[in-house]
Amino acid sequence: MSHTTVLTLQGLTCSHCVGHTRKALEAVPGVTAADVTLEQATITGDAAPQALIGAVEQAGYHAQLAG
Repeated sequence: MSHTTVLTLQGLTCSHCVGHTRKALEAVPGVTAADVTLEQATITGDAAPQALIGAVEQAGYHAQLAG
């Protein structure tokens, strides 16, 4: 069952950063959609939050669960 995870992002400064982060998130198994802005990412799917945060960190940025 799909659910939505919202991450707060840090370190993104331009549209290239947004695209790079979106691609990294979409590559995580279980992600069906990722909507990324400079400040946050909204991810739909059944991927674990830690896997999503790890993908953002691997892309060179910082993320944490919003809330």
